[in-house]
Amino acid sequence: MHRPHFSIVIITLNEEENIAKLLGDLQAQTFNDFEVIVSDSNSDDDTLAVARRFSGSLNLRTVAMKARSVGLGRNAGAAEARANRLIFFDADVRLDADFLARARRALDNSGLLVAAARLRSRDPSWRIRAAIRSADWIMRAMQFWFPQCAGACIFSTQTVHRHLGGFDETITLGEDCDYVNRASKSFRFHILPVYFEFHPRRLKQDGLLAVGLTYLRGAWHRLTKGEIRNHAVPYQQGHYRKNEPDSRR
Repeated sequence: MHRPHFSIVIITLNEEENIAKLLGDLQAQTFNDFEVIVSDSNSDDDTLAVARRFSGSLNLRTVAMKARSVGLGRNAGAAEARANRLIFFDADVRLDADFLARARRALDNSGLLVAAARLRSRDPSWRIRAAIRSADWIMRAMQFWFPQCAGACIFSTQTVHRHLGGFDETITLGEDCDYVNRASKSFRFHILPVYFEFHPRRLKQDGLLAVGLTYLRGAWHRLTKGEIRNHAVPYQQGHYRKNEPDSRR
C-alpha cells in the first residue's frame, strides 16, 4: 500500500458548514500525495456525512469519537495516520492551492520535524486583520524562547508525536502551545513562511476584547502556574452560530 507524504488530521465539532470548504481546498491542491483523516468529536450536526461525500475524490477516512476533546481528537486522528509527516488542521481554515507544495518545500529545506504556519486574514474589517496580524507577530517573536502557535495548523511527524506521547488530553486550553513547547525541548521548532487563512468567527462572535483577554489570561496562567487544566481559564468550543457569511473567499 502506498504511503502518502502527508497525513492530514482535521478535528471537527459541529463543522458541517466549514468542513466542505476546507476539503474543497484540499481537492484543489497542486501537491496531492496526502491522505485526510477527519476526527469528529461527536458532532450534533451532519459534519461526518458532509466529510464522507469527499471520499470519492480524496483519500479520506473518518474517526467518530464519543467524547469531546481537542487533544483527544488530534491523537485519535494521528493514530490512524499512515504517513510519517503529520499536519493538524482545524476545520475552519482555508488554504491556497499551493499551500501543501509550499509547506513540503519549506519542511524539506529546513529539515524541521515540527513547525507551525503563519496566520493571514483577508477579512474586510481592518480591526480583525490587525488582531490576526498582531497574533502572528507575537507568535513569531516568541518562537525561540517560549514557543506558541495557532493549533489551526501544526506540522509534526510520527517521530515527534510518539516522543511527546501526543497532545496532552488533560489540558483544556492551550494544548497546541504545550505540544510545540514540549517538542522544542528535543527538536528544532520554527514558524514557517507558509500562510493559511485564519477564521475570525470567534473574534466576531465573542468580541475582540473578550477573546484577547482570554488569551492573555491563558498565557499568564501558562507562564506562572503551568498548563491550563480543569477549565481554569474558561474557553467554549463548538458554540458558533450557523450560516455566518464567510468573507475570506
